Amino acid sequence: MIKHHLKEFFSSPMGAMYLIAIIIMAAEFLIMVLIEIVLKPKFGPNIPVFFWEFLDPLLLIIIVTPCVYFLAMRPLERQKITLQQQFNELSITAVTFESREGVVVTDANNKILRVNRSFTEITGYTNEDAIGKTPGMLHSGRHDKEFYRNMWQVLERDRFWSGEVWNRRKSGDIYPEWLTVTAVLGTEGQVTNYVGIFSDISDRKAGEEQLRKLTAHIQTAREEEKTRIAREIHDDLGGTLTALKMDAYLLAEKLSGNEQTAPLLEHVETMTQLIDNAVGVTRRVISDLHPTIIDDLGLVAALKWQCGQFHKRTGIACEVIGVEDNDDEGKLGKTSAINLFRIFQEALTNVSQHSGATRVSAEFHQSDDEIILSISDNGRGLPEKHVIAQTSYGMRGMRERVAQLNGQILFDRPLGGGLRVTVILPVVAGHFKEGKI
Repeated sequence: MIKHHLKEFFSSPMGAMYLIAIIIMAAEFLIMVLIEIVLKPKFGPNIPVFFWEFLDPLLLIIIVTPCVYFLAMRPLERQKITLQQQFNELSITAVTFESREGVVVTDANNKILRVNRSFTEITGYTNEDAIGKTPGMLHSGRHDKEFYRNMWQVLERDRFWSGEVWNRRKSGDIYPEWLTVTAVLGTEGQVTNYVGIFSDISDRKAGEEQLRKLTAHIQTAREEEKTRIAREIHDDLGGTLTALKMDAYLLAEKLSGNEQTAPLLEHVETMTQLIDNAVGVTRRVISDLHPTIIDDLGLVAALKWQCGQFHKRTGIACEVIGVEDNDDEGKLGKTSAINLFRIFQEALTNVSQHSGATRVSAEFHQSDDEIILSISDNGRGLPEKHVIAQTSYGMRGMRERVAQLNGQILFDRPLGGGLRVTVILPVVAGHFKEGKI
């Protein structure tokens, strides 16, 4: 311990001065002993006196100069380099602290120590307003205790947290921000400070909302256009095909009564078969464009019909289970119904193309508070920690449809394995801003 303290003392500027003084006195003593006891008795009679007076300081300079360099100059040079590095780091920190992002520094107890100018510009609170308080002064009330509990759990585990937070300005306005919190650790690994860096993302959120409304408008327009085309195909092409089929039957009836034209009956039957095929294709196209069964019988009937079609096409078992027969389904708006049906179609497409499942089941429930559609399969499911990629148009499309209805969509793994897609809509989402489809 004493050796450690002595090392620290002599490493300091004051200690280095004491050490140099000790070395000078020791060197002077050794030079005097060397000259008076060794050199003068041996060479004194033949050497002038001024030589000995000149030799003393010369030897002192030769001995002491290297010592002074190694004990004082080199540490000073190293200290200068260290100070320059620290200055550069402080300059970078100062520039960062005065960046366009808001910065708040707290102690280990989450008490605010300092904020930057951008913090004041974004929140309206000055440095004096914030010092000594906690960031809780900014809470908007949009997040529950569980949100902040989870945030602190992640922060304590990873020493880092990043996410979207809704806060309140001094004026009372609520705004969204993207917040990053980093824990600063001391020499022994303990948390000494927390640094929060955030930016106001109100403009971005407004742009996202405009894009969401535009997407909803485009999808509604597409559904309306599909409905119009389906109606025209049904009325015009469907009517024409029906008239052709009636004429073909009439022609076959007349030809069958004449032995000379009987050979033409085979061609009439071929024509009839082609007309039947065209009618089938027309019905399928009309159903793909707009499933009229939703308008006629409701969403549940449309889900069951789609299940049957899916089973015929792929051979994968499909059923709609746990559906209560009640009159509340009639209150489900057309926009909500068609979006839920499209989500169901997309889920079935994903099952047939990616899951390797042999069974699919769907459940639809509607209560006074919410509407729930759940689609489950027994396939391979999603990989752990799966993130929806930019190219996952199906899953992203489902999310966008649900977002338009102010609902939420969950992708998880049921107890038996596979994938479960759960759509939850607030009841108001089934009634508000219904467009014509």
